[in-house]
Amino acid sequence: MKIRSKAALAAGLMLGTMAIIAVSIVWANAQVRAAVAQQRHSVEIAGALNNMRMVTFEYLLNRRDRARLQEQLVWERLQGLLAHPVGFDGAAAGTLANLRNQGEASHHLFGEVDATPATGTADDVQRRFEAQLSSRILILQQNSLVEAEQLIHDAGARIDETQQRVVLVTSLGLLAMATLIAATAWLFRRDVLGPIARLELATREVAAGNWSFELDVGSTDELGDMARHFDAMTHALRDSFDRLHASNRNLVALNKELESFSYSVSHDLRSPLRSMDGFSLALLEDYGDRLDDEARDNLQRIRAASQRMGRLIDELLGLARVTRAELRLQDVDLSAMAQEIASALAQAEPARQVRWDIQNGILVRGDRELIAIALHNLLANAWKFTSKVKEAVIRVGTRVEDGAQVCFVSDNGAGFDMAYASRLFGAFQRLHHESDFPGTGVGLATVQRVMRRHGWSVGAQAALGQGATFYFRPAEQQDERTEQGHPAG
Repeated sequence: MKIRSKAALAAGLMLGTMAIIAVSIVWANAQVRAAVAQQRHSVEIAGALNNMRMVTFEYLLNRRDRARLQEQLVWERLQGLLAHPVGFDGAAAGTLANLRNQGEASHHLFGEVDATPATGTADDVQRRFEAQLSSRILILQQNSLVEAEQLIHDAGARIDETQQRVVLVTSLGLLAMATLIAATAWLFRRDVLGPIARLELATREVAAGNWSFELDVGSTDELGDMARHFDAMTHALRDSFDRLHASNRNLVALNKELESFSYSVSHDLRSPLRSMDGFSLALLEDYGDRLDDEARDNLQRIRAASQRMGRLIDELLGLARVTRAELRLQDVDLSAMAQEIASALAQAEPARQVRWDIQNGILVRGDRELIAIALHNLLANAWKFTSKVKEAVIRVGTRVEDGAQVCFVSDNGAGFDMAYASRLFGAFQRLHHESDFPGTGVGLATVQRVMRRHGWSVGAQAALGQGATFYFRPAEQQDERTEQGHPAG
């Protein structure tokens, strides 16, 4: 059963129990009110009977008209009380009917007494007859008072009984509610809190690297479905990590092969290139006067090609080192680093007049050596592409975008067409002819690799003939050496 169904069932049972208790209390309250009304009516009947007895005594003793009139008034009141009972049923109704009969008989006898002549003029027979009537009247009235007292007692007993029923029904209802609450709490603990605690344990185990942990809740509700999905997820992740470990092993082997290849490139290929360049130079120096212009030009081309290939090899090795180098994070003064690079570029070409605008106090956190490589490439590009501008300006600074610091290197040099910006950071991708601006086309690819290693974004904005701006967004970085504890590392 689903959790929502269990909750609806528990709520329904609770509301049903409360409704039963409410109905029972309303019924019992009605019974109590009826019994109280019966008791109040019985007290009024008893009062009327007592008044009837008193005026009857007074009349029998004194034969006064006032007592006779009072007896008539009391009888009318008693007759009204007996004719309109309130809340009488069962035995009480029978007692009330008996009181009605006795009252009528007593009133009838009182009329007969009233019809007899006064005592002074009656004979002995008449006096004995009057005495018998009086005795019968008093006996009837006494019996009526006793039965009225019984009515009062019965009404009190009915009130007590009804109150006991109220207490019993309320107690049973509260017991039922307590049982329902206890059962609901037990089911909630078993079917909800237990699986949630198991799920929380599973998340801790998985976070600790125990990918073989299984929930196995066994229920068919929503938490059971969640547990099965969680187990399926851990199985899929475990399989993925197994494949990832296999890929990492293959990658380690491939890196070793690449290192071997890089070693071969740096040693085995450079030697033939140096030989080509050296022998070409020897031919030019020793036999240059014997060669025609075309032969000398061909030798110069061989030398230039071998030297260019050597530079390409150096650039490729540098790109590989940037990719494989371990990050060592520290605070780097980008402003001071830019000043050093600018001074080195100015010393290499002292004839050039370039205005440097470098903002002070630019601090980033990253690998000093890799950042130096990236910044050198950016500034060297700016230096190169402003070589044909009379008043060259190169700026290094920061700006704030969306609350974050963005560093930039801009120049007013040749720029480039933004339609080809997608090729900008690719290796060996050039947007200018080598005859205009020499280079290998690896510098910006190296810059992008460095930024990716740090988790920074890099981009460019330019216009042909109006200069270019390269910007990157430094971000908070953690030391890579502390990021390898997770199985996915």
